[in-house]
Amino acid sequence: MKSNKQRRTEIKARRIERAADLKAKLRTQDARQLSSGGLVPGMAMADKSRLAHYNTTFGEVPDFYLDQAYTCRDCGAEEVWTAKQQKWWHEVAQGSVYSQAVRCRACRQARRALRDAALRNEGANLLGDEVARLRALATEKPTADSLAQVEASLRSKWRSLRVIAIEVMGRWGGPEQIERLQAFAADRGRSYGSWEYEAANAAAKALARHSEANREC
Repeated sequence: MKSNKQRRTEIKARRIERAADLKAKLRTQDARQLSSGGLVPGMAMADKSRLAHYNTTFGEVPDFYLDQAYTCRDCGAEEVWTAKQQKWWHEVAQGSVYSQAVRCRACRQARRALRDAALRNEGANLLGDEVARLRALATEKPTADSLAQVEASLRSKWRSLRVIAIEVMGRWGGPEQIERLQAFAADRGRSYGSWEYEAANAAAKALARHSEANREC
């Protein structure tokens, strides 16, 4: 009887082989042709309604996700970022549609453990504390004090804190907040990587989440 470790090794080997086969087929045919008879193993359909908020300056959002083989940046292990994992990352976790997997699970866990150990030192995670405090505001109705805190965060030197402030405005979803978000989304700017560009993307995501939450109510 095979051990769980042996079975996991065999599954990974099959996934790597399947990803290589899909990559080879894509050299000679369009991805849509692969699914002409139904989805093939290693492929998952994309829900474009969940990707509509992405800027598509550099290309359209995907019709499909395909298993992707990659080499872990830290340990050099051969891994596969499965189509199902990509679908969850892009559509549920809302990770960038242009991002790629670079580390295996073991290396990600090791990096997370090191980071968590460092953050346990008093005062080591000032930004994290600010983010947690700001996110907590989204769970309550806005008050004069919480509105002032969000406004102050929008002027923070930390971009990440400004992004969280935009997310909080989307969670509140009042007329004034929606109007501000729409203004952010409209003012994308021309420079990729600028604050205006990042704020526009964050506002578009917040508006999309707000619209989806309203549909579910």
